[in-house]
Amino acid sequence: MGRGTNRAIGQWKKAKRYGLATLRLSLRSNHNRIVTCGVLVCLFYFPLWLSIVGRETLNGSADTLLNFGFIYLGVQGLLESRQQMALYKPAEDDRLLGYLLILSGAAIFPLFLSSTSLQALLCMWILVGIAVCTWGAAIFRNYAVPLVLLIVSVYPQLGFVGNTLRRTLTANQLESWMAWLSSLGFQAVGQAAIAQDQFLSLSADFDATKAVEVASGCSGFDMAFVLAGVGLILGLFFKQPWSKILLLIILGVVLALVFNVPRIMLLAIAVVYWGQESFNFWHGSIGGQIFATLLLTCYYYAAMTLISRKPTKTSSL
Repeated sequence: MGRGTNRAIGQWKKAKRYGLATLRLSLRSNHNRIVTCGVLVCLFYFPLWLSIVGRETLNGSADTLLNFGFIYLGVQGLLESRQQMALYKPAEDDRLLGYLLILSGAAIFPLFLSSTSLQALLCMWILVGIAVCTWGAAIFRNYAVPLVLLIVSVYPQLGFVGNTLRRTLTANQLESWMAWLSSLGFQAVGQAAIAQDQFLSLSADFDATKAVEVASGCSGFDMAFVLAGVGLILGLFFKQPWSKILLLIILGVVLALVFNVPRIMLLAIAVVYWGQESFNFWHGSIGGQIFATLLLTCYYYAAMTLISRKPTKTSSL
């Protein structure tokens, strides 16, 4: 046998020993068996999560920045605190509560194989149960940030949840504001425009033939949501105080909404004057990626300037 074959056999034997040791550990006690049951459910869901995240990335969505950023920060925070977390011992009530969360989530999971959202929520439910029965509910008081980030990252379309909640609470208010701001932008450059609710018309009086609708996808909320999350990620990564993290979040939201106005203006010109093909390009994945790249680049430099700025010291008299 060649050296490469011997190395492959050695690696296979090592992997086999590790697998058998993991199997014995997972079946050693009732606690391990219940936790293993929850982990297996989450592993069953993982390929679906990965396929959705991959598809959204190829379609130009920036939501995946939040998923992977939250996973990184969550895992890093737990690894840095693993010695302190090992000292936490769950009370009997916490252990029973954790087991109930895991087993109920695992039992209900097969009933919702047709719903990605419910599968994600059940996996989040199970992960909470694993944390509670392993360390106790008190773990969330001292390590809430990494645990919550890790649990939230399980949902593959965080922007969809945020946008659904926003539209439920405010209907089309943001779309109407964006249409109005875009009409002001056109008027500032000498182009006649008027807004009516979420519709923008490139005429002095409202003309349906020259009107475009500012729909949910063009409201700017998606990128504002992403940049708010990126601000949180950058702030936690660089260990900034919560006051500065809040400023990073506000900066992202404001910058995304400001950038969205010229984007709407460009799309309106494309659909009214340049034709459907031009509109499809700028409204599609390539145009979206160009817009997202420009916005993220500007936000990165603005955020790093804010992060590197040292607080001013007041001189004492």
